[in-house]
Amino acid sequence: MTPGDDFGMIRQRYRDCFAAELSPGFSDYIHRPGSDGSTAALGYARAADAPLFLEAYLDAPVEELASIALDRPVARRQIVEIGNLAAVNPLAMIALWGAAANDLAALGDVAVATLTAPLRAMFRRIGIPIAAITPARGERLGSAASAWGRYYDQDPWVCAGSIADGQAAINSFLERRAARQAA
Repeated sequence: MTPGDDFGMIRQRYRDCFAAELSPGFSDYIHRPGSDGSTAALGYARAADAPLFLEAYLDAPVEELASIALDRPVARRQIVEIGNLAAVNPLAMIALWGAAANDLAALGDVAVATLTAPLRAMFRRIGIPIAAITPARGERLGSAASAWGRYYDQDPWVCAGSIADGQAAINSFLERRAARQAA
């Protein structure tokens, strides 16, 4: 999927939620199709290919901080950044995370993302293990921070986690949910 295909949905969600005016931040996107277009989408980038957007928030290379946060060695080539997360509802986002984990596992072992407080809470409810690395502060972006509107009011943090562990947690959550619905 190219950035323009479903970035309109991402742009609109960020505009509606944060009064943000985003430009595509990633060259690659994954989306969850629905009858009226995408219901969820996210961008991703391999850390081995170029500096990551979220590294603007960091005082050291992402691989060093991910290694500390996850308490194990993490090489840069193992890291995939996920960003521009947007969905029409939480279940669409969870379904997309499950599909993305399957796809991204081929690209790396560790996912890093800038997650707002509501997203971190959703990860906790689902059981996705994440490690918070540092607050993401708008002032680290200089004048570009103004494009993000009220996004920084949502207490975003740079976080890291094992893609395999996240995938297992999402699968378990979806199985529990399906069992409850079948009962």
